[in-house]
Amino acid sequence: MKLAELQELEARWAMQTYARAPVAFVRGEGVRLWDPEGREYLDFLAGISVCSVGHCHPAVVEAVRDQVGTLTHASNLYLTEG
Repeated sequence: MKLAELQELEARWAMQTYARAPVAFVRGEGVRLWDPEGREYLDFLAGISVCSVGHCHPAVVEAVRDQVGTLTHASNLYLTEG
């Protein structure tokens, strides 16, 4: 999906609580990200309230697959083994 299409969807459906940078990412590997035009970026920011472990590391992908097969998400109002 092109950047302009994503911006249109975001403007239509998402609360406008903060400005987004004018870039979209379609793929990540390690510390690198790629936009729809194939330009490569270094990810120095990570996400809000997340641990920066890079993108698509095989051990992280395997752990996520295992967890999703057991329990995807439950509110922190409940106890979970994970």
